[in-house]
Amino acid sequence: MDEGPLTVEEGGGPPLGTAWTLQVDGDGGWSADLEHAAPLPGVGDRIDFIGEDGRQLHYRVTEVIHTLQAAASERPPVGDEQSSPNAIITDRAPDEPPRTLRAGLPRVVVAASD
Repeated sequence: MDEGPLTVEEGGGPPLGTAWTLQVDGDGGWSADLEHAAPLPGVGDRIDFIGEDGRQLHYRVTEVIHTLQAAASERPPVGDEQSSPNAIITDRAPDEPPRTLRAGLPRVVVAASD
């Protein structure tokens, strides 16, 4: 008998989190994208990273950056652009805001911590 979808308390609903990019600042800095949804950390949170050799590194979140741009439906096809493929050329007035946006992966910037 089907009783409907599970509630959040029962383990149903959307994933609790999102994919995000970890950016390690400092000497030997690097970045990598998460391969699955995870809670988005906030400034001041500690992140423990376990390397392939089992060594554990500790980081502290210094910044969380969200990137937005006009949705694809509001941008011209790349082939129609007169300049580089990353340019956004529209007929809209510069002070007219977009109606729809798309988001990139949030970027979580961290620094080494004790």
